[in-house]
Amino acid sequence: MFPPMTTGYEGQDGSIGDKSLQFYQRIAQGGTGYIVLGDVAPVRTVTPTPKLFMDSQITSFQTLTKTLHEYGAKVAAQLFYPEYNVPEINALIAKAMSLQDPEQKALATKTAYAQMHHDMQHFATEATKSQLQQIKDALKACAQRCEKAGFDAIEIHGDRLLGSFSSAILNHRTDEYGGSLENRARFSLELIQELKSVLPEMIIEYKLPVITVNTDGSLRGKGGVTAEEAPEFAQMLEKAGVDFIQVAQANHTGDLSDTIPPRNSVPYAWTTPIAARVKQAVSVPVATVGWIQTPERGEEILNEGKADIIGYGRPLLADPDLPVKAEKGEKVNLCVGCNKACVGGLLSRRPISCIR
Repeated sequence: MFPPMTTGYEGQDGSIGDKSLQFYQRIAQGGTGYIVLGDVAPVRTVTPTPKLFMDSQITSFQTLTKTLHEYGAKVAAQLFYPEYNVPEINALIAKAMSLQDPEQKALATKTAYAQMHHDMQHFATEATKSQLQQIKDALKACAQRCEKAGFDAIEIHGDRLLGSFSSAILNHRTDEYGGSLENRARFSLELIQELKSVLPEMIIEYKLPVITVNTDGSLRGKGGVTAEEAPEFAQMLEKAGVDFIQVAQANHTGDLSDTIPPRNSVPYAWTTPIAARVKQAVSVPVATVGWIQTPERGEEILNEGKADIIGYGRPLLADPDLPVKAEKGEKVNLCVGCNKACVGGLLSRRPISCIR
């Protein structure tokens, strides 16, 4: 599995252009069986991700799925909704851009982006039920476009907005969406049921973000459930109709090293023990991801029964031929965990790449 990643290769409107197509095509050429297109937004947003909010964009995504299918890969779209009030902030940014006076324009733009920063920490608590339904409707419409574009599956991005709802750290609601784990899971479960109602045949995957603990006792990530809550949350997801689950590291701290850790900051396959606990709790397939550096380690995890699907992110950036080389017994160019061109590229507002 090539897990969802922010690449920076999409067009300005979020459509799939030549660079994005070539990037994923190269992954498929190397033998990867399942590719997830990360962070597909259902609304027009300043977030630098793929976006599928208009029917006119379907064609570019259709080209992507058709191309990857030619190499035998299955393709999923990860549905992602930014954790802020998108319509309101879009209106604020548009108003700022219309101003003629440079000082007024700069101040209005700063004010708009400040609201976005505020919402990222508080929107899960402050969102109205009407806003939550608008979000679900936008995600359903996007999922239907994904089906028309030929995607084989939908992955629900359980981190970010949904992770904020499931997190006791970020969710301070006092209604039916806050408090107990059952309440914190409610928004995710409602979304799954609504997606199933409009796309009953579509495979639904859920990225389950888990807050882990560093060696010094500090928490890694905020937007997700604890390791202790993960098996119960996974059972709720299965009951709601999820077809398989990807267990991953929670983020929502603004620090990319949470989920893409540099070398020696976490053990190899550091989230796999949690995936193994989730796998014991559910009957649907479970994927694991997170610094699984070599093909051999992936095989060990499969043989030990800790997961059913192995996600390789940075290792496939370092060597997109990893699957075919492993099958042939050839030497693989291993990721060294430097984060210079992958994380470093994104932080420098450049497309993702690898120094190898």
